[in-house]
Amino acid sequence: MNRLRDGRLMVRNPGFRGIVYDVDVSPDNVDAIFFLTKDPSPMVRKVDEISEMGYRPFFQVTITGNGKALEPGVPDLRKAADAFRRISDRIGPERMVWRYDPVLLCEGAGPEEHADRFSEICSLLEGYTKRCIFGFFEPHIKLGAKIVSGVLREASAEEKRDVSTALLPIAESAGMELTSCCAGTALESTGVRDVGCIDEGTVRRFNIPFAKYTVPQREGCTCVRTLDVGTYGTCFHDCVYCYANPASSDRRASDPDSMMLGDSVKEGDETVRVGKRQRRLSDF
Repeated sequence: MNRLRDGRLMVRNPGFRGIVYDVDVSPDNVDAIFFLTKDPSPMVRKVDEISEMGYRPFFQVTITGNGKALEPGVPDLRKAADAFRRISDRIGPERMVWRYDPVLLCEGAGPEEHADRFSEICSLLEGYTKRCIFGFFEPHIKLGAKIVSGVLREASAEEKRDVSTALLPIAESAGMELTSCCAGTALESTGVRDVGCIDEGTVRRFNIPFAKYTVPQREGCTCVRTLDVGTYGTCFHDCVYCYANPASSDRRASDPDSMMLGDSVKEGDETVRVGKRQRRLSDF
């Protein structure tokens, strides 16, 4: 919050670690803020202030009910759903998106079990969002040991279709559009649209200027260009399937007065100023 109050923050380029962006985040320079989280409860008491400062907040909240064995630090789904509803009451369901992602298939968690869990969460969020994004676990080199051991596995194309077919009518009955994330061609016959998470349709609907990526963030991604100001290794959730974990104890410490989240400018870093519309997001 201090970074928004000051209108300025710094963030390290995750791919080129020696580059630090010094970003003007004053309201005149920010078209919208998309908060992606599994625990929206701390934001309930802050969202009004964010709006009053002149920002347009949007939220994408991941609620899966995967359980403590897979998501040890994630709050109970009912707590997350309660915070989701309270924020939606303030900014409207059009700016709230529920993410059911990743869908993990394992013993005791097949399409029927996911349908039951999905239905439960739908009942908690009905009327508070108009869209649910879902996606499946994707292998990552950092998760190789867990894949080999059988803790995690990639769903087959048939399993993806089965899950989609099970979830789609539940979402529709709750007044939600069910869209997939980077599913490729696997779901083409199911009636589920593969749409970017921060998609062109949404930003157009809210008259938000946008640019497209020349090269997608990952295969199949159709999101519009954004500037991510998050930092790897600062999350407390410790999800088993997350390629960004584990977080070191020193990076988990957060100084509210720091210009950077869990980081600081180091000797030899190149600082790039991102200022008052002199450069567009398409330049990065």
